[in-house]
Order: sequence, then structure tokens, then C-alpha cells
Amino acid sequence: MITVTAVMWGDKFELEYLTNLRSMIERNTTVDHKFIVMTDKPKKGFEYRILKPGFHGWWNKLQIFDTYHNLGERCFYFDLDTLITGNLDWLFENKDDFIGIEDVGSVNSHQPHLKGRLQSAVMGWDKMTGASIWNEFILRKDWAMRSFRGDGEYLNHAVPKYNKRLIQKIYPDKLKSYKYQVEKKGLDENTSIVCFHGRPSIIQAQTEIVETSMGKHYPQEWIKDYWR
Repeated sequence: MITVTAVMWGDKFELEYLTNLRSMIERNTTVDHKFIVMTDKPKKGFEYRILKPGFHGWWNKLQIFDTYHNLGERCFYFDLDTLITGNLDWLFENKDDFIGIEDVGSVNSHQPHLKGRLQSAVMGWDKMTGASIWNEFILRKDWAMRSFRGDGEYLNHAVPKYNKRLIQKIYPDKLKSYKYQVEKKGLDENTSIVCFHGRPSIIQAQTEIVETSMGKHYPQEWIKDYWR
């Protein structure tokens, strides 16, 4: 059995994000799994692990690799602002020591420096690899938190290149950015994972007109078919 996990702390995300993520995963895989949330406070109706104190912001995310929490032998992680639109068996059957996503900005022609760069919105790993990542981080925690802007930037540095398997390279078209690849072109039938990042959020994308540096983003009804 694999473990699927998410991290929820503070009040940035409403409980609906956690509930819908679990529901979307359950609907879209035949792989035997359990869902465990890493959280700063108990979540009724969920199996959970309480985050250790001493970490701020998304540095809490690195605790998914801490074997103290006993998540399991094979784990997969999703950011809360992830939309599941198709079957995930291809991902959950992956056996690589570590798998993550290439920075979603890498699809833009003006951001070539992001190509090959690891991002942490979706990841998979085995217990030994996770333990190695955690042990290295905790030995140099203060340095890491001063030197890098967040968990994703740190992991891009810390995960060896020979272990850095990227989902978009191994499974083309399975994972896409909402803003950069899906919003204007529509949802491809091959796509299983849509990553939301920044604005609009999943909720905003369904109901609001949101203005960003990229222009205006208009509500799209189809999102409601999946985010439930």
C-alpha cells in the first residue's frame, strides 16, 4: 500500500481544499492507498500527523520526509491547490527513488533558466530516500532556511541529479500548469494533474474575474466538474 499525503497548516487554505483533494484522489486511482495529512492541528475525519514545531511557512513541507511521522515505505505528495482530472495509476505505480515536477514556468520561452529545475508541488519517494533528504536538511536547517527561498528551491539543490526524475519528462502531457497551459487552450484528455499556483486559486478560477500581471482571468465552469 502506498501513502498519499498533503500538508495543511495555518489558515491559508480552507478545509474544502483538503476534503476535495482526498476525494479527487480516491476517484482517480485503483491503487491501494491511504491518505494522511500533515497538519498543525487535528483534522476530524482524516488520518493525520501533527507537525513538529520550529518550522515556518512551507518549510513545514519537508517534514513529509521525516521517518518519525511513519508515513510508510512509498509516499506521494500533492500541494493542496492541485486539481486531479484523470486517472493517477501511472504515477502511483512509479518506482523511482524520487520523482517531482519540473518548474511549471519552464514551459514559457522567456524562462529557460527554469528548465530541469525541480519543483515540489507533486512528489513521490521511497522511505530511504526521504530519510536521506530529511537527515541532510536537519543537519543544516538554519543554513538551508537562510540560503533558500523555500522548500522547492532547497530540494532542487539537495536532491542529486541522478535521482531527480521529473514527471513532465517521464510522462509527457500528464501534468500541466493551469495558467500557462490549460486556461486558454482547455483541458487535454491526457492530462491527469493540473497545478494551480498563485492567482487565480482553484476557487477563484471557478467564480471570479481575477486580474494579474498576465491580464484578466475569467471563471471556467469545467473546473467544478473535477473539484469536488
